[in-house]
Amino acid sequence: MQQNRSEELFLKCVGKYEINRGALIKPDWETSYLTINLDGLISTIVDKGIKKEGRTLIRRNSYIITQRDNRNSVRNIYKINGKYGTYSVESPQRYRTLIGTCQKGRG
Repeated sequence: MQQNRSEELFLKCVGKYEINRGALIKPDWETSYLTINLDGLISTIVDKGIKKEGRTLIRRNSYIITQRDNRNSVRNIYKINGKYGTYSVESPQRYRTLIGTCQKGRG
C-alpha cells in the first residue's frame, strides 16, 4: 500500500521566559523543534528531548498548536507568526510565558 504524507513545515524556535519569571532553576534559553502539519491536523513538538503532539489551527500566516494532557486540560499553547518569525508558548497551569523567534529547518 502507498501512504500519502501531508505537507509539513519544520521550525527551530529559541525563546526566553518573560521578565517576571521568578528564580531561575534551569537555563534561561529554551529550544523547541516544531513540525507543523499544514493540513491542520496534529503537529509534533520536541521540547527538551520530549516528543509532544497537539492539534493545529492555521489562520493565514499564523499557527496555533494546543497541547492537552490526559484529563483534556490545556498544558501549552504554541503561537507562531510565520510572517514575522516570532513565537510564544503560554503555559496556563504554570503561569509562564516563553517568547522567542523561529527559523525554518530542514526536518
